[in-house]
Amino acid sequence: MGYGFLGLAILVWGESLLQVASLVVRSSADGKNATSEHSTKKKDISQEALRSCLDDKRIVFIGPSTSRSDYFALTFFAEYGRWPDQNEIVYGPPGQIPGRGPNPLFGPTLEYGLTNVGRAPLVASPQCTIGSAESFLWYSNSVMNGHELCDCYKNDPKQVFHIADIYNQTENRIYVNQNVNTGHSTMISYFQWFGDVVHPRGSVDLSPLTYLPLHLDPPKAVDQQCPVGQFKGGWDWTMQVQDFISNFAMSLKPTHLIIDAAYWPTLPTNTALWEQISLAGAKAVAPSKGKVLWRTVPLRHDYPIAEPSSAVNLQPFTSKGWQLYDAANMVKTYRGNRADDEIFFDTVHLRPQSQSHLMWDFLQTHVCPAR
Repeated sequence: MGYGFLGLAILVWGESLLQVASLVVRSSADGKNATSEHSTKKKDISQEALRSCLDDKRIVFIGPSTSRSDYFALTFFAEYGRWPDQNEIVYGPPGQIPGRGPNPLFGPTLEYGLTNVGRAPLVASPQCTIGSAESFLWYSNSVMNGHELCDCYKNDPKQVFHIADIYNQTENRIYVNQNVNTGHSTMISYFQWFGDVVHPRGSVDLSPLTYLPLHLDPPKAVDQQCPVGQFKGGWDWTMQVQDFISNFAMSLKPTHLIIDAAYWPTLPTNTALWEQISLAGAKAVAPSKGKVLWRTVPLRHDYPIAEPSSAVNLQPFTSKGWQLYDAANMVKTYRGNRADDEIFFDTVHLRPQSQSHLMWDFLQTHVCPAR
């Protein structure tokens, strides 16, 4: 059991100053989570067994920020062996002074209000532009201890969100890490897709991910011209989502491919699109004999408008072997009689405890079922 000395770590988050000094905490290498409620319910797979079950898995999430939340909760668990189920996280590589800061699951808020105090003055790299969300993107990437490639940028200086492609926003994250206890590696990735508004795209060539074995840490071979949160002014690639799934996603050899069409504008009646996506998903997992899953959408009781993806006919998907990642029902069961604001922190995003429980349930149901 390892322990580390927590030195001074300060981050300004909106109006809140989060300051911790001279505390003794469990190190990131320990892998035990004293606060977790998740290992005492359902099938009772231990946290250690769940983490080891990620060995040799290649899990790909494609979707909006709700998919990014799934990705972040799962990668944090893969990295630290504990869930990010509190408002603050303790993070950092084993053997070094850990830091403490706001939970990156609050990303939609942190994009507009995070300052990394004590960080060296930021200077744009040559031919790169710093975006308004740079502090959050840099911070959330640093939490992964060098195990994540983040092709990430957003610039919204007015801090007023619009459902439009006006921010040059992209977010592609690839996490690769080797389990020091077993020698096996895990890849978890997230690729942004905002329905009919923003298709998958990126500003770096990700092809090394498709041919280098995981133990060679393929993200390190990617030539990223701009640091996290900065943009070179153009895209190296952009694809329709069905083409991205059937080509690049397939080349990642996914064991699990999760498609999330939540919230952003799409037409449920566009049967040609959904037929193409259903075919692409089945094609993407065929060579690797993986699973392709459709993620349902957890909704607040007071969500004000019709959520478009919930009206998509899933028969073309299930008829081609797709499985249902029923996030909506998982969250409904977890919430019981609790109010919306106890489960969600804004209109669509789950609080850290709810999100962590969802991913614990996802692991046990679809990735690591009890034997």
